[in-house]
Amino acid sequence: MTVGMAGRPLAARMGEAAASKGRAVVPGVGSFLHPISPRASVADLWSTMDIAAAAGETALQRSGSPKLDLAARARLRAYVNQARQYYEAVTNADPVAKPLLGYYFVLNAAKAYLTAIDPDSTKKSASHGIGQNNSHMQDPYDFYQEHFEVKPPGVFQLLARKSGRGYVWSAGSMKLSRLMPYLAESTDLFSSSFGIRPALIPIDSIRVESSGKRPDQDAWLSVEISRNALKEAELSPRLLLTRAAAFAESFDLVDAGSDATATYQLKQPVHYSAMPAPLSGLREAFDRSLIVRNRSLAQPRDSVIISPHVDLVSSEGITFAVMIHLSNMVRYRPHHVEELRGSGHWWLFTSWVDRACENFLLAVSSRIALEEHLVS
Repeated sequence: MTVGMAGRPLAARMGEAAASKGRAVVPGVGSFLHPISPRASVADLWSTMDIAAAAGETALQRSGSPKLDLAARARLRAYVNQARQYYEAVTNADPVAKPLLGYYFVLNAAKAYLTAIDPDSTKKSASHGIGQNNSHMQDPYDFYQEHFEVKPPGVFQLLARKSGRGYVWSAGSMKLSRLMPYLAESTDLFSSSFGIRPALIPIDSIRVESSGKRPDQDAWLSVEISRNALKEAELSPRLLLTRAAAFAESFDLVDAGSDATATYQLKQPVHYSAMPAPLSGLREAFDRSLIVRNRSLAQPRDSVIISPHVDLVSSEGITFAVMIHLSNMVRYRPHHVEELRGSGHWWLFTSWVDRACENFLLAVSSRIALEEHLVS
């Protein structure tokens, strides 16, 4: 961490709100805001994906990604149409059926995104990349016995490489409960169920600021975290950087003169002009910091991941893996699912699937449109 005299953080950079061609630049995997009403209909939520499917082209192509040939356009359209059918079916399904429908939704939505960013990646059929691992299961059944198997290559690996830091788990067994603290959509349910804090520290605000030196200028991300939130997690502003390795790789603690919040700024400002394409540097900086964004209508929130590991799978990758494993439980071991009914883990089936599907849709839409789909 960069510090000044006597170990004190350097003064925060002073900047102004960043803008490009008259539009405010926002932090995220998209450069501009795509506002969504809290009363948005399904048609509203799916408008970006439906437009991409109909046009056979997305903002990714206009910003330099490979063009889609006729076959790729047909795949994109099919994946979006399939994904929407399963998405709409999740809401009214019984909890034991939700993960299966949710799995087919995230699989097709992921393939739509992969087609848009890399058409060749979906030319050939691929397994989903997450398998069962039941060799260790014993009676009586215990949720903590739940493991899944990472089996490359597959859609999971492709999605993980095209999101977050591009990190992919090695082949082998993964304990499902290890991922529960990172589910951004259900931090409240996780805490109630497990009696422990999730591995996420909520962010008060995050914004893009610029030096204002036109026509060329530097821009950076500024993050503010409540000192009370840090205190509740038994962290100091400085200690957070030793516990949140991925975040600390990109951000420094700076002195912004606030008693209520701790301020962190991007270590290396990103140079950009007033053109949309160079804004990719800001999007990449956000993605690599692994800031977890819950875009869902119920509780939009950004969080910093508490982990000593720099390389972690993206939140979209974690959602994909958990959804597939829950669907495997429903398909192949329904008796174990029934044993969870009414237990402290039942929220995964009753609530998390719905929330995760909504957040996954908004995340994929944000990546395809290069606009942040957020409640406004």
